[in-house]
Amino acid sequence: MKIAKTTLSLLAFLVLAACTSPQEQAARAAAQTQADSAECERLGFTPGTEAFANCQLKLKEIRAQEQNTQALRRAQTPPPFWGPWPGYYPHPYPYRRW
Repeated sequence: MKIAKTTLSLLAFLVLAACTSPQEQAARAAAQTQADSAECERLGFTPGTEAFANCQLKLKEIRAQEQNTQALRRAQTPPPFWGPWPGYYPHPYPYRRW
């Protein structure tokens, strides 16, 4: 019973830790925009020009594509086990019963 309580409290902590407030999300977005601006300036684009805006847009597109790729990899990764007990799901090696 103690294990169940510990697991439940740990799960509740992780769920609450994953939550972010709108202010934190806005601060994260502002920091990302600032980093993108600095990167475009470092690459030689002048702030306020169309090329600078295209550079920022391209960086956002690259970031979105990376997130999509990671999501696809997570979706295609098989689970770490074949089922709750041996023989439940087809297994590449037959389950032997002695």
